Amino acid sequence: MNSTFMNSSCPDKDAEIHIFMIVFVMVGSILGNSIICLLLVRFKTLRTVPNILVVNLAVVDILNAVINMPLMILWYICQVPYLKGPKISWFVVTLYVLFMYLTVFSLTMLAVDRFGAIVLSFRYHTWKTVNKAKVAVVFVWFSAAAYTYGMFTMGLNIDLGDAPVLVYRIHYLKKFGRHFLLPGYLVPFIVILILGGTIWYTVRSHNKHIKPSRSSVKQVKSDVKTAKTIGLTCAAFFLMGVFPMLLHRISRIHGTWPHFLAFFLMHLNSMVNPIIYALTTKRFRKAFLLFMKEPCGKSQPRMMSSKNRRDVHYKTSIVTPPSSSTTSVRQATTSVVLKHGA
Repeated sequence: MNSTFMNSSCPDKDAEIHIFMIVFVMVGSILGNSIICLLLVRFKTLRTVPNILVVNLAVVDILNAVINMPLMILWYICQVPYLKGPKISWFVVTLYVLFMYLTVFSLTMLAVDRFGAIVLSFRYHTWKTVNKAKVAVVFVWFSAAAYTYGMFTMGLNIDLGDAPVLVYRIHYLKKFGRHFLLPGYLVPFIVILILGGTIWYTVRSHNKHIKPSRSSVKQVKSDVKTAKTIGLTCAAFFLMGVFPMLLHRISRIHGTWPHFLAFFLMHLNSMVNPIIYALTTKRFRKAFLLFMKEPCGKSQPRMMSSKNRRDVHYKTSIVTPPSSSTTSVRQATTSVVLKHGA
């Protein structure tokens, strides 16, 4: 049965190119996302709510590169004969789909966080905490697992004998997968588009009505950068999420370049994510440079020395116009700061 699927195609030229492309993405994903995780382990100041969500996405991408990509080489490109049967096929395919939705839900949660930070502003900043971010991470994993394994309970009774994983995957897709895969990608994509559009509108509105000052200009630049990041997220999500799904429906012949490209783009997303969400931000770049200089040190990015803190305190004390009721207190504060700075 299905003898064409049982022969290994690894020696084929196209197969060698496919393997090289997957291995390249696998190594890039592991290196890029591992750097993100190491930076948050090394620097306490980076352990903020959005960065915890970024690290969650990095962990998902690392696991995807370590588990799913090698398995894909075996069951899709080489079609090894020992990955076959209902139990192994169900396990391999569900694991593959699980990491797909972990990536999708993690990206959506990041967009929700940026929406709260810019659109809801003060209300969100007073509400969010690191512990709530950890709860959000647990929610992402639980939701992805519930959606994936809830869908694949329909495939527990499918038995095609010793057919390989690829044959089982095709049967799963025809039987129930197509009813879940597209909504599972299209709905989060639409949510990210709506959130991104709202963020962009809010940033433009703030930019028009805000009074020009050094701090306000800095905040507007930060918000514009966030809006651009959301825009990049939408573009990346479409090119490496929605488009591959459409490509799967158009190209029905397994092993062809268009069909392989659909798989490749979905894996490429794991390597692109750290570039979009971390390495493009100034704070992460500074942390990375400091990590290269002091991998085991204790200094933090943007850490102010005690002398600089005293200088800032002094400037604040003498620049702020004192009221008549607090003049003596201000003068006392200035004298204490001058003594410490001497």
